[in-house]
Amino acid sequence: MSNPLIVVFGSSRTKEQCHLDAAERLGELLVAAGFDVGSGGYTAVMNAVSKGAHQAGGHVIGYTTDEFPAATPSRWLTEERRTADIHLRIRSMLAEGDGFIATWGGIGTLVEVAFAWNVGQFIAERGLPHKPLLLVGAHWQPLVQSIAAQTEIGSSVLSYPVLVDTVEEAVAYLRENIGNKK
Repeated sequence: MSNPLIVVFGSSRTKEQCHLDAAERLGELLVAAGFDVGSGGYTAVMNAVSKGAHQAGGHVIGYTTDEFPAATPSRWLTEERRTADIHLRIRSMLAEGDGFIATWGGIGTLVEVAFAWNVGQFIAERGLPHKPLLLVGAHWQPLVQSIAAQTEIGSSVLSYPVLVDTVEEAVAYLRENIGNKK
């Protein structure tokens, strides 16, 4: 039996060392807590979380796509799950993940968060097993507030993503709410 899989969404472009360090630490902490780690499988935050997880001895899955033929998958992956297109890539991450963490990112990260949020609502409405979505960092709060102010979604939907300040808080939440083997 494999460990629960946590999929991390994050930037493919950032060069900010603080974001990369936090992602690498996140990978280490997830493995120490008994989770397998997944990501988009390429550069920047995705590479850093994969590196941290791999160096901690974890199973690291990269969800890559044929739509990025020039992109090289992270060397820290232990498994590559290649899809034909970006839509299948996101669908695979959401179907296979037991929980999700979003860190610093761009529009791709935002799309992944929106899909995870929508799927989380769908799952909750049907009484299926909960798949937490954690948004790490203060930069997510204004976005969630804007969504609350500018859309017609209810409080149960707004409460689905869990806002935390640090990767340590994110992993602690997942330990309590998903469980682990360690």
